Formats: sequence, C-alpha cells, structure tokens
Amino acid sequence: MAFFLNLFTPETWEAFQAHGASVSGFRHRQRRIARERVHQGDTFICYLVGLSRWCGVLEIISEAYEDESPIFEDPDPYTWRFKVKPLVCLDVKRAIPIFEDAIWNQFSETKGVEKRAKGWAKATFRSSLRQMDDADGALLLKLLTEQDTQRTTYELT
Repeated sequence: MAFFLNLFTPETWEAFQAHGASVSGFRHRQRRIARERVHQGDTFICYLVGLSRWCGVLEIISEAYEDESPIFEDPDPYTWRFKVKPLVCLDVKRAIPIFEDAIWNQFSETKGVEKRAKGWAKATFRSSLRQMDDADGALLLKLLTEQDTQRTTYELT
C-alpha cells in the first residue's frame, strides 16, 4: 500500500462530501500518474490548501478512469477519477492544522523547518498524486484516525 497526496480546496472538499465522498478526481494532465502509479488498495491522504489542514484518508477502491460528469465544477476539470472509500472525512473545523507540533515536528517535509517560514509549502503541496514517504503516510493515518474519534475543534484563523 502506498500513500498519495490528494489536495483539495475548501470548496472542492465540500463538493466531494456533498457528492457522497465516493469519487476523487484529478486534472487531465495528471492522467499518466493516475494510470501508472496509483492503484486500488493505495491510500489518499487529503490536505486542504489555503487552510493548511489535513482533512481525510481515502482508500482507493478502483483503478483510474475518465469521466466528465460534473462533481466538483461544471464543466468539471477533474475528469481522471478514482472510486474511494472514506476512512476519515473531517469537516474543516476538525481538520488538523499542519502547524500542530505532532505533525510539524515529525512530517519529513516540515521537520526542522521554522513554522510559517516563507516558501515552506512550495515543493510539498504543489500538486496532487505525489507519493508520500511511508512513515509520513503512517503518521498522518494514525493522527487523522485518532482525530476522527476525538473530534477536537481547531478554530479557523
């Protein structure tokens, strides 16, 4: 099982949930990665761009396929899709900020980086379908699963 980054805006996360939280989509330019590297049984770790929060864990239950029916927008730019099963699906206020010490100080991309340092997110959160380090994926899976039970609220700033 491999972990892959799945980026959402608050709007696309809301649309994903409103549409049944069963299909995650990606842009046409990502079709090669979707077809060749991401497979059934892998896991998406979901991140809210703009809010810098981890919001979900999705088990991938299909191979990539193309579908132009609108989910996220109309017309929908996210036509390369996977059927998914949500393991954790947090609302925005319960999504875990990346700046929480339990994540920031352990996540390989941020460990040793000053919080909120200029440009900290450029390489890591540039696009979806980036394969994550196994230890990072396991850490986020653990913390998000715990949060799904604890339901701590993180106020928006």
